[in-house]
Amino acid sequence: MNPDLLLIAFPASDDEALYWWRLVDGVVQAAGCDPDPLAASQQDGTDEGQGDIRVVALIASHLTTIMAHEAISDATQSQALTAAIMAAKANSLDRDNLHIVSTMVGANGVVTASVGRDILSAGLVRLKALNLDPDAILPSGWLLPGADEGAVSADFGFDQVVRAGNLVTTDDPSLREFLFADQVAAPITGDAFDAMLAGATEKADLNFRSGLFAKKTRRSMDEKQKRRLGWMVAALFVISVAIPLVQLAQYHWAASAADEAALASAAPVVGEQESPDSAERALDQRLIAENRGNIMFPVPASALYSALQQVPNVSITRLAYGENGIVSATLSAVRNEDINPALLALQEAGFIITATPRTDATGSAQADITVRAP
Repeated sequence: MNPDLLLIAFPASDDEALYWWRLVDGVVQAAGCDPDPLAASQQDGTDEGQGDIRVVALIASHLTTIMAHEAISDATQSQALTAAIMAAKANSLDRDNLHIVSTMVGANGVVTASVGRDILSAGLVRLKALNLDPDAILPSGWLLPGADEGAVSADFGFDQVVRAGNLVTTDDPSLREFLFADQVAAPITGDAFDAMLAGATEKADLNFRSGLFAKKTRRSMDEKQKRRLGWMVAALFVISVAIPLVQLAQYHWAASAADEAALASAAPVVGEQESPDSAERALDQRLIAENRGNIMFPVPASALYSALQQVPNVSITRLAYGENGIVSATLSAVRNEDINPALLALQEAGFIITATPRTDATGSAQADITVRAP
């Protein structure tokens, strides 16, 4: 974590000179009160900008209210914090305008801090105009140590605070006498004050930068991350191109293997062939020579029966098959016109047919046909 820290007073009005402290490695290096704390804190020659330091804004005690609450027995931490926020809101006259944060203190205690939403909104706008976007916004009095006995006080310049335990208030003589009676508040000064400022980041449990006022994180990449992202994009591109190329090669190898297997299977029947296409042509010629293939009986016969299914009034009275691959049949129907659709269906299917119509002794129309595969 970057040790540089810039503490500033949270602005309560326009054009206000703001107290600031610049700490490096936990040591106060510079301090002042200027209208532009960021520019003033860099007068030593550094020009880091807020992106290189942690900025914590401190709200004056008279703008905030810190209350201690007893934790609810048998309640979870989340339930105890929620109940404390509800109690703090119920005790306020301006509850609809409050922004409340809470934290656990000790084993059973809960502390809440509240501030007006309008105060937070206006102060953040003023800081933005100074190129400041604080990482945390804390009640100034919360930086003071909460001693079990006695009270302590501190003067931030823009705010004088006194604290006893979890009771934090503006260090006003009348309030001190009323709230702390005869307790003597030990002032925090010098090195002790600087050490208190250095511990501000450890007091961020009551941080008003939450909920609607949470700081928006800006994501940025350094050169190393950019190079890594570039290599990742390049690798993704190479993989995206390589995957289809590998698949194409696998398909090519598989197709070549299938062709080789087909040629090996056909070799005992038709001999060695140059390609699967030539092997297929040789097999067709072999089938034709052996009265097989398209001229086998099932081919024209199945076509004939398929055509007859379309004309239910036509029947077969004779069926024969020749070695030349021609199926001969006699079709019978009431009229010759009933037989014609079956013949047309055979022709449309690509078969070569002949038909000789005649009439039998009963007067039924008959046709002696032949069917041959193309």
